[in-house]
Amino acid sequence: TSSIIFIVIPYLSVHTSVILTIAVSYLAISYLCIPLVTRTWRYIFPPTHLPQYAVSRDGWPSDPVNVAIIVRDKEHLQKAMQQSGWVEADSATIKNVLREGWAFFMRRPYASAPFSRLYLFGRAHDIGFQIQSGPHPSPRHRHHVRFWRLQSEKYDSQSHETFWQHALNFFRHKDKEIWIGAATHDIAPFAIRMQSLQLTHKIDADTEKERDFVINSLKEAKMIRRNMTIPAGNPLTFRGQSFGTVITVDGTIKAIEVR
Repeated sequence: TSSIIFIVIPYLSVHTSVILTIAVSYLAISYLCIPLVTRTWRYIFPPTHLPQYAVSRDGWPSDPVNVAIIVRDKEHLQKAMQQSGWVEADSATIKNVLREGWAFFMRRPYASAPFSRLYLFGRAHDIGFQIQSGPHPSPRHRHHVRFWRLQSEKYDSQSHETFWQHALNFFRHKDKEIWIGAATHDIAPFAIRMQSLQLTHKIDADTEKERDFVINSLKEAKMIRRNMTIPAGNPLTFRGQSFGTVITVDGTIKAIEVR
């Protein structure tokens, strides 16, 4: 150990300026310059993505939409997920993000770690749930699902909310709410986003398996009243956020009505 220290410290002393320059350049390009250019482009040319996936803040395809939960209200959804073993994610405050970073790098548990924001219907997800996995449960590996409540009031015609209102019309009742979900599984702690070169998790490209994981957890907790498979478009293949992740969806959404 002492020999390694003697080798590393002189190396860092000599190359500190080069290392700092590379680090600062990477941060500036990936987290400032590229996002600024992308968001400016998206503002001028708004995306008209298919309603089969949520998008990142910059409008790039991310997690596929693959499940719908029909409940009385938000509290009913929270109770159903909690009784099925899921933990609600904390809001992404500075304090919580720093805590998540510590848990991530130290491999410490943080069962309610916050999520990055993904967008559907022109807004960030309303609520998220997770089950951390692996030999040392932490934010490095986790099953997670984000939900957006399907609004009944006025909405942007570009948001595709009308599509979901029509597709799930069978479940629409005055005393029910429909929550659209995107379920994915973080299987590796590090990956690089293709569009911005930022660091992110690597997800399992088989997102339909993760959708089934959510449904089976509700089924095991005896929380399902009825379920249906609803056509939501054609089968689709698209690149996920990170290099090497190609996602294929079957063009259906699993709709679950909770007891």
